[in-house]
Amino acid sequence: MRLFRESDVVGDGEMVLAAGRVRVGRFRCSVAHPLFRDSGPIQNFLVVFPRNAVEITHAGGRPIVSDPTRAMLYNRGQEYRRAPISPDGDRCDWFAFQREDVAEAVAAAYAKGPPCEERPLPVAQGPVDADLYLRQRRLFEEASSRAPDALRVEEGAMLVLHGTVRAALRFASAAPDRDPDRSRRERVAAVQAAIAARFGERLTLADLARIAGCSSFHLARIFRAQTGTTIHAHLVQVRLRAAMERLEPRTDLAALSFDLGFSSHSHFTSAFRRAFGRTPSAIRNAGAP
Repeated sequence: MRLFRESDVVGDGEMVLAAGRVRVGRFRCSVAHPLFRDSGPIQNFLVVFPRNAVEITHAGGRPIVSDPTRAMLYNRGQEYRRAPISPDGDRCDWFAFQREDVAEAVAAAYAKGPPCEERPLPVAQGPVDADLYLRQRRLFEEASSRAPDALRVEEGAMLVLHGTVRAALRFASAAPDRDPDRSRRERVAAVQAAIAARFGERLTLADLARIAGCSSFHLARIFRAQTGTTIHAHLVQVRLRAAMERLEPRTDLAALSFDLGFSSHSHFTSAFRRAFGRTPSAIRNAGAP
């Protein structure tokens, strides 16, 4: 697969496949690139799946720790800024859709329908469970292969759109503001950023509480209230998705498990299989998710 060149960093990035009403692409930009912080308004209606962590702030919105546990949603023309978390900059894959298809996906998941005809996506991000993560990864690999099946990619992308929008809207409607206390949101975001940057370390609750500037009890309570999951579950998912990035034919799985912070190879294998339904060795040997 050809890597995205720094000289190609414009707009939404590089398209790898046009499949009917869907476009599939990738964006790769280092922290040192002049367009890292602002690469211009979004040019399409996008569902974006991060491959690493970066802070994204939509114009007029709050900073979001964008990492592989969530999808970012963009209406065409959305302005935003980046700030670094990972030394790798911003690495993500995207699926671009027609406005009508996005509006229909929102209507199917949201009884009130799209709040705005020209900006049908009413939320900026949503959670991505292990099943959806694996499906979009497989779909992207198909799209960027030498001989992709365009119909399969187009249909698969529509189903990914539906699943992503539904999860994002359910998450938002469960607690519209999650937590109106700005200091609590900022504490949780600080912990998410720390986990994204240091997931291979043996982090303790006390370590993370010091980063958040609060007690361990308070952090455990507000993290779940804000994100809908526990700190440990979030950390495990970050580690498992980092593992997917590193699975190559010659990957030493035992070394990888310790590098990611798992206590043992067997613990890593069990967690990976529970999340993705396959062992890391099966995916490694297949050569792709």
